[in-house]
Amino acid sequence: MRVLTALEHEAIPITADGAGFSLTLEEAQRLAQVGEMRRGFCELGHRQVKLAQFCGVVGLGERVLEVLPKTQDRDVPAENCRGVLLRLLRLSECFPHFEHLPAGQHLSRAPILEAFIAAFYQAVTTVIRGGLLRHYLEHEEDLRVVRGRIATGRQLGAHANRLDKVACVFDELSADNVWNRVLKKAVRITRPWLRSAELRRRWVDLMGVLDEVDDSRLNSVEVERLVFDRRAERYRQSIDWARWLLALLAPSLRGGKHDAPALLFDMNRLFESSVAAVLRRSAQRYDLEIVTQDRSRTLVTIVSGNVAEAGYVLRPDLLILRKGSVAVIADTKWKRLERDRKGRVSPSEADMYQLHAYASAFRCRELALIYPWSTLDRASDATFSLPTHGGPATTVHVVGLDMDDDALPMRIGAGPVELIQLLR
Repeated sequence: MRVLTALEHEAIPITADGAGFSLTLEEAQRLAQVGEMRRGFCELGHRQVKLAQFCGVVGLGERVLEVLPKTQDRDVPAENCRGVLLRLLRLSECFPHFEHLPAGQHLSRAPILEAFIAAFYQAVTTVIRGGLLRHYLEHEEDLRVVRGRIATGRQLGAHANRLDKVACVFDELSADNVWNRVLKKAVRITRPWLRSAELRRRWVDLMGVLDEVDDSRLNSVEVERLVFDRRAERYRQSIDWARWLLALLAPSLRGGKHDAPALLFDMNRLFESSVAAVLRRSAQRYDLEIVTQDRSRTLVTIVSGNVAEAGYVLRPDLLILRKGSVAVIADTKWKRLERDRKGRVSPSEADMYQLHAYASAFRCRELALIYPWSTLDRASDATFSLPTHGGPATTVHVVGLDMDDDALPMRIGAGPVELIQLLR
């Protein structure tokens, strides 16, 4: 079992042999290294590793760990969880490399690594369609007619008595350069990880196109030191993919800082970015503007003597503006939403305090907490009225979005109006 599949927030046991759903001690230590670089990824405990809110792929040496989003309270097929992660990556504005991430049932059924490999193959195919980058290389060859210049020493030595051979030195335009070596090496090392017949066919096609490229001499220094000039700029996306895959799957091409390679995504940030992207698609149609992570307001003013300064910067995830004025403030929450004893949605106190602070600082009457709908499918709708000082009522709406649809439609929640318009 070369791919170990786990869900976010799951605990993976550590055993001597790493059999079944478990890690060896060495693999656990690799995850701990990733946890040091990505705070919030995992915690190393007693005979187990506890995952947190990151999803993606981690290299474990001979195996890889795929961490999938936990989309529901109860058990669901892994392909459903992969589908959610692939969808959010395609929608997100933060990760342009995944904008054209392939879809399809065959990729959802296979480990998430295959979807990343498919995206890499597509990036390489795009480079090939534009023509492989070629450089002039000096060659020496014995020919029947002169090409380039004569290698005088070898002609007077080895071919002194040969009238039918001319030792020539000439420049030849070749695709055998470091850019194409990186691509070919990355394509080559993905072969053992392919389950899909379609991807295996594409592997053969790509290796055929890159046949003249010799990747046997490639080393980690060359991979790390690539500098994109004007001619090589179109290689950037494919080289980024190649570097990620080489770090994950080719230990010999890893530098010291890649001892624990990973391609991971913070689900909180990914969910927020995906929701923002969906809202922006239709915002212009309704004369609305979407602003993310606004830092223009603070919670308090700190007064010291005759000096007053702002303190505690507020940073709401989403502002929906109409003609420059804040119409709605929304915060996205990639987490399980609890229900109260009557089965109604019940946000945490911390989330409600946060929205209350936003309402006060921005003087906004319509606020929303946005959750994945899969955690709300057995909850009753509810809205929450915040205390006011004689003015109009301020309302917090709890909204659930369907993670199984590219439009992320609203499945629970009664407003606000602007949000309903954008999430139809």
